[in-house]
Amino acid sequence: DVSNKQISDLTGIEDFTALTYLGCNNNQLTNLDVSANTALTDLRCYDNQLTSLDVSANTALTDLRCYDNQLTRLNVSSNTALTDLRCYDNQLTSLNVSANTALTELRCEDNQLTYLNMRNGVTDQLTTFYATNNPILTCIETLDPDYAAANWTYANGNIDAGVTFSENCSASDL
Repeated sequence: DVSNKQISDLTGIEDFTALTYLGCNNNQLTNLDVSANTALTDLRCYDNQLTSLDVSANTALTDLRCYDNQLTRLNVSSNTALTDLRCYDNQLTSLNVSANTALTELRCEDNQLTYLNMRNGVTDQLTTFYATNNPILTCIETLDPDYAAANWTYANGNIDAGVTFSENCSASDL
């Protein structure tokens, strides 16, 4: 754990290939390469200045907290063990969690999302879901739009007014 150290570089982290937890939040990191840290299950790199983050080699990840950065994209398709994904307060324009069938928490609010794919079959096991303050987002893809509309609502603070759920957000839905 090297959190709150005001560091700007983590060169050498690749030598710790058996590392399962990395806390490097609240620093001044602009780059983070965890591709050699394939045993990581918990990565907390929030509140930095990261513009990109590649977690494709970190297939054991269950907890990814990368909020409060400047990320413009995030690919979590190979992170199928993820239960907790917190990627809010970034500049993400799309997010696809269709491969993340173990999710219990998803926080993607305060981004620039135009596309959110939640076609992962997750319904009642998702206990925390926030996708608010994405001003361009109008439709969220899900396998069960009726469940989503009944449980992940504007009234409950989960989505913005006017956002709908659909099995396929086509151009006519946007």
